[in-house]
Amino acid sequence: MTLKAAIVGGSGEMGSWFNTFFTERGITVTISGRLSPVTYSEYDIVMISVPIDVTCDVIADVAPQLRPGSLLFDITSIKVKPTQAMLKFAQKEVELVGVHPLFGPSMPNMEGQTIIMTPVRGQKWFDFLMEQFREAGAHVEILTPEEHDKVMSIIQGLTHFAYIATGVTLDSLRFGIKSSRKYMSPIYEILIDFVGRILGQNPSLYASIQMNTDRSVHDEFLRQCNELVEIIKKNDVEAFVAKMKHAATHFGDAEPALKRSNKLIMSHIKELEDLKAAIGCLRGLQHVYTGAVHMGIIKSVSSREVVVEEGRQQVVLKTENIQLMSDEELRAYRLSLGQVYRDFSVILPRGADPKIVADLIMHSQDVTKSEVIDVYEELHSVTFRVFTFADGDAQSLQFRVESFLRGIGGIIR
Repeated sequence: MTLKAAIVGGSGEMGSWFNTFFTERGITVTISGRLSPVTYSEYDIVMISVPIDVTCDVIADVAPQLRPGSLLFDITSIKVKPTQAMLKFAQKEVELVGVHPLFGPSMPNMEGQTIIMTPVRGQKWFDFLMEQFREAGAHVEILTPEEHDKVMSIIQGLTHFAYIATGVTLDSLRFGIKSSRKYMSPIYEILIDFVGRILGQNPSLYASIQMNTDRSVHDEFLRQCNELVEIIKKNDVEAFVAKMKHAATHFGDAEPALKRSNKLIMSHIKELEDLKAAIGCLRGLQHVYTGAVHMGIIKSVSSREVVVEEGRQQVVLKTENIQLMSDEELRAYRLSLGQVYRDFSVILPRGADPKIVADLIMHSQDVTKSEVIDVYEELHSVTFRVFTFADGDAQSLQFRVESFLRGIGGIIR
């Protein structure tokens, strides 16, 4: 029996993401708005995907309608208030789970992503969701709603606040981000990119996260900033060093963090080196967000942009938006576009094995398949059918294959 799910707020970015996620797993999904005339008692699963500030109100409207044995869960970034609302308004036989995906809708899938689950009531649907997430490659952590909100006040509340504060400060100082990138080392460019990553996302979502963060976190951050400013004003190097050392001791993970960040930097550098090594070669570049593939001769590469010659035109792509495809990925993509073939009739030297010759033809550039389709024993004449990519140069293929056949003593008929 096919499961039926309703996503309240499914027209939003994360709602749409989960619509695709569940549909790919054979679940029939219905998208609804807060005021949509939907009979929620018809569904096995109901997911709440609305802004934080209206989540509890939506739960109050929707939860009483669910039938016994069904599942209600939300995906907001706070958990205490939504789970309290679910317990208050849902029937006792309705299973309840809090879910917090720690990734945004720009991610193509869950592979390598973290999801926090907060069990509220019931086990069957909790296990079902966990299985779906883990099979999709996600790392799942289990916390109570209270533990979740305390941890997220730091992981999201504090870090996002610091990034946003940095961004608005850069704006206030009128600091030129683009023009200054040429002066940045890789690590500082990565840090600036994280600031831009936060600033480039839904500001209403981040406002809701901050409004629901424990105020004491903001207060302590500002207190520490003010203390550091006073130390700097006094030119008190000893106090600054002591404060930094104390923080490093508490951090405890500084050396592993250095190694992980070095790994990130080297990955960033290697990606650019691989692109530069491909200059002058036919390569495939895939857009990391849209999945679109650009295939052509790479003409130039910089930390900012890659120029690709596609057919008769040159395309300029932002380096941060593209990923160099492997030879296997490029081959699979080109095969998906179709194949064309040419037939070659040739009189082979006596003793030449047509099957071995066909295998050797496979080593010719852009040959995808080579087979013997006819043999005329009396003349030792063989017809080979040679396939290539539909987007390739069939004339060039014909020249290469005929040159090879003549090179082994064959006579083209």
